[in-house]
Amino acid sequence: MATFKQYKLKTGEKKWLFKTYLGIDQSTGKDINTTRRGFSSKKEAQLACNKLILDFEKKNILTDQSQIKTFAALYEIWFDQHKKEIKLTTQQRIRIYFDLHILPVLGNIKLADVTPLFCQKTINKWHEQFATYKQLRIYTSMVFKYAILIGVMNDNPMERTITPKKKKSNKKESDNFYSKEELKEFFCCLEKLEDKRAFAFFRILAFAGLRKGEAMALLWKDIDLTNRTINIDKTLAELQSGTAIIQDTKTESSDRVITIDTKTCSILREWKNHTIQQKLSLGIRDKDFENNVVFCNSVLTNKNQYLYKSYANNVMKKVERHFPDMKIIKVHDFRKTNASLLFESGASIKDVSQRLGHKSSKITTDIYIMVTQTKQDQTADEFAEYMAF
Repeated sequence: MATFKQYKLKTGEKKWLFKTYLGIDQSTGKDINTTRRGFSSKKEAQLACNKLILDFEKKNILTDQSQIKTFAALYEIWFDQHKKEIKLTTQQRIRIYFDLHILPVLGNIKLADVTPLFCQKTINKWHEQFATYKQLRIYTSMVFKYAILIGVMNDNPMERTITPKKKKSNKKESDNFYSKEELKEFFCCLEKLEDKRAFAFFRILAFAGLRKGEAMALLWKDIDLTNRTINIDKTLAELQSGTAIIQDTKTESSDRVITIDTKTCSILREWKNHTIQQKLSLGIRDKDFENNVVFCNSVLTNKNQYLYKSYANNVMKKVERHFPDMKIIKVHDFRKTNASLLFESGASIKDVSQRLGHKSSKITTDIYIMVTQTKQDQTADEFAEYMAF
């Protein structure tokens, strides 16, 4: 940041000077701070300062450009800038995309040799191999856009390609979520397994629509059992190293307070009392219980001990092992289950969107546009009754 100051010459004449930080000297790696004097006015000093900064940046960009010859070199510069604006888990996911799929194909290729035709062939191959081919195209395109921004390239070859259509799945839409009866059957399975923690955890997913990470990050102080509300303002994530971290929710709209039904509230109260009794039986008197994790690995410590990432998946595997006839869905599909049953009960798109913490109602419509067969039958009957001929 530049500073400007007026000073006097020995003759008594007043002049202006400025001091500013320009950046890092590419040859020495040292900071460059400079002072310039002798300006007749502050405005003249400001103009000179701005020109000096622009000239320095232009020189640096031209110097850097000579070093950026391959896609891999461009990617490292882009990522170093991009990572400043995103979460650690997002950084981790992007690194995996590039390390496993993008760089093996594009990394060593010179930027001058990357053509739209080469990019099209690359996307087509990704489409055949990976479900995430659209994300791979998006991130590759972002790198090329950055190249245009800094003057390394004049064109984005990835923008002049056609994205192949997603392959149709043979799986029925109804296989991706539970109906009311299937959900009831699932909780009967958990009851038979006598797993109180799993029962309470999946009750939260199915009846409150929380994401897995949001449920795992809950502290008891986030749950108001008197007013029947849950405050959701964080999520649990896990780095590749296995380290659990608490970070902001997925989007700004994901921060929300939702009301839960009386039965879910009762189940949580029972789970809370069960946890307290477990601690007491082990001689643990917890004076700060409200700051404890709701679903923890063990009650043997007062420290927050978050569940491991694969906990919920392991519960589903356990159910599948003990009850082979039970339909098994993905853990995230309990949100879809919650949404479809909310629609079936008469909730509006807007209500469901706010409850699930979606960024906009359009997201809810796009993801959960299908309704259960029960709702379709009901709609058909209501229409026929209205028409009456």
